[in-house]
Amino acid sequence: MRRRTFGGIGLALLASLLGCGGRSETTAPPSGSLEDRQVRALLDRMTLEEKVGQMNQYIAPIYARSIDSPDLAEKLDDLLARGLVGSFLFVTDAEEANALQEKASRARLGIPLIFGIDAVHGLAPVRGATIFPTPIGMAATFDDDLVERSAEITAHEMRATGMHWAFSPVLDVARDPRWGRTAETFGEDPLVVATMGRATVRGLQGPDRSRLRTLACLKHFLGPGVPLGGRNMGPVDVSERTLRGAFLPPFQAGVAAGALSVMAAYNDVNGVPSHASDELLTRILRREWGFRGFVVSDWEGIEMLHTTHHVAASQKDAIRQAVLAGVDMHMHGEGFSEPLLELVREGTVPAWRIDEAAGRILRVKHALGLFEQRYVDASRASSVLAAPGHLTVALEAARKSIVLLRNEGNRLPLRKNLKKILVTGPNADNTALLGDWSAPQPAENVITVLEGIRAAVSPATEVRFVNPGRVFEETDEALARAAEQARDADVAIVVLGENETRYDEAGVLDRRRRERTGGEGADRADLTLVGRQLELVQAVVATGTPTVVVLVNGRPLAIPWIAENVPAVLEAFEPGLVGGRAVAEVLFGDVSPSGRLPISIPRSVGQLPVHYNHPPSAEGAYVDESSAPLYAFGHGLSYTRFVYSHLRVPERIRQGEAAWVSVIVRNAGPREADEVVLMFVSDVVSSVTRPVRQLAGFQRVRLSPGESRVVHFRIPFDALALHDRRMARVVEPGRFEVSIGGLSRSWILE
Repeated sequence: MRRRTFGGIGLALLASLLGCGGRSETTAPPSGSLEDRQVRALLDRMTLEEKVGQMNQYIAPIYARSIDSPDLAEKLDDLLARGLVGSFLFVTDAEEANALQEKASRARLGIPLIFGIDAVHGLAPVRGATIFPTPIGMAATFDDDLVERSAEITAHEMRATGMHWAFSPVLDVARDPRWGRTAETFGEDPLVVATMGRATVRGLQGPDRSRLRTLACLKHFLGPGVPLGGRNMGPVDVSERTLRGAFLPPFQAGVAAGALSVMAAYNDVNGVPSHASDELLTRILRREWGFRGFVVSDWEGIEMLHTTHHVAASQKDAIRQAVLAGVDMHMHGEGFSEPLLELVREGTVPAWRIDEAAGRILRVKHALGLFEQRYVDASRASSVLAAPGHLTVALEAARKSIVLLRNEGNRLPLRKNLKKILVTGPNADNTALLGDWSAPQPAENVITVLEGIRAAVSPATEVRFVNPGRVFEETDEALARAAEQARDADVAIVVLGENETRYDEAGVLDRRRRERTGGEGADRADLTLVGRQLELVQAVVATGTPTVVVLVNGRPLAIPWIAENVPAVLEAFEPGLVGGRAVAEVLFGDVSPSGRLPISIPRSVGQLPVHYNHPPSAEGAYVDESSAPLYAFGHGLSYTRFVYSHLRVPERIRQGEAAWVSVIVRNAGPREADEVVLMFVSDVVSSVTRPVRQLAGFQRVRLSPGESRVVHFRIPFDALALHDRRMARVVEPGRFEVSIGGLSRSWILE
């Protein structure tokens, strides 16, 4: 392809943007920043149709041919030639990106396109890219610096392939793991979600808000982590106090970090669909928080106001409600532009609202540098994708994400010179460890758990693999064969869980295949192991052979039998491209496990919701089961032992003061390892009910054997605030209790 810089028509446009000509005599003199003046000058030259075109996003032509109307791909060339497309999603190839930009450049004004993609844990939808652990695993690292570095790598790989806009981070607070998209979240705690969200925004966008690496997108605004029945898109019915105390803060943190796009949620919140909520999209997002970017709909989320929520009498009415509420860009396709043009010509939607939406989108395109350089050097992609340095960070993330749930009798780590090891389970040797949104990857790029184990052990160790078959296709013969091979093994490693992969074994997109029991659109009414996986591990345990279970999954699974009968259990979540190596390194002691659960694991689905930061009255007992989770938020074991001492808190603090807290952490065990130090605060007496405890800070520290370190925390005064009975945000005087590592002390706020 012939590569061009921004020249020809584009150069004339740039001149007009800089005030060198082309401004209408009726246009008021431009004011504000240079960027604002450039956008205003461009808007003055645009027709109404071109402005509305900027508000419309289409699926990439290659996907349009396979999953959309068959003739849409043919129409796109005409729309591009007329300057009526503002964005594409799921362009996954640099050559395709350049070709589309070339077509857009030939339009009257030659405005560049912006390409969006679901880069939720690396550039996973692109073949050959670096794939990190899914966000639930990244949250388990409790390492926001690592999250930021991972996002920065994602940004570099995106730009190398011609993409600009990541539909990430997901800032939904997850309180119902039946929801299939739990893996895309950072868990159940608002502080963790907010901290990891800020880190993702910084990594994706970079330090300069006027010159972005890529564009971050905060989603889904608001509340899909607690849908009715755990079903995707289900309604969310929560109090304003809970919204402002748990679900809004991560998004506010993302806006404060500089994110310049937000995606509306499919669900309704207290009866009002998010796509039609001026309360969320205008009053809170813009007026309260000062958001300056643009709002994009979710996939056909505007249409759902009519087809699903039934709050709009027609598609046209749905568009009216969404645009007036604050949606600036439509995802995706036909049926949007013409009705919106009619609404403007009728006076139902004011013309200034179109200028406002198009201007926001154009401003972001400027910040991305697309008016200076819309093309990408396609030859660079192969050297950037999955570069050695990128894979090093992915391995670090996978190592830190693994949580040791149980280790009775110090069964782990295993010796590398065992005579015979049995490996079995449906997730031992497949790509389930890549998680959702992942395109089929080159086999040589993926390290499965089985491959990691074989690479880790001594040459004299025999590693036997019994493939029990796909989930739901296990046979009595396969289970018997696994048990038979376990009888004379030194240890059996059983790799279980779920599979969120969207593609079948032939690499064909098939989101509805039976084996796919997690991910978007794969909600579950039960959280036990699917298929005959429990029978498999029971058959192996019955042989008397020491057994280790490794879980590869994106949501917490109810595993009470395993927790009681299997001495060693690892939660690997979905550890990404090199996750199999990380799992093996933990199993054989090259790495001490240091992940902590960012979300509680229930005993059964009947306990839901079960999250650690519940009100005191939520601790009532069941008659048939404990009310405590199987494994609580923050749980995670190590191969060494950490001792906490000398917890220091102030005796009193005054209104407006921050509280400084410190504790000494000592590695009292035999090996160097990381410890995640979690600090919780409780409001002892308050005017409204508050969580029994709330995470107020966390730090990851690395300590050698015998080494001690003083870990300091600063609790901002505002972190103690609540919404009182009149919904005013206040900090009430009284006693607050701090707990760290089993130690607790309190102070008085005067």
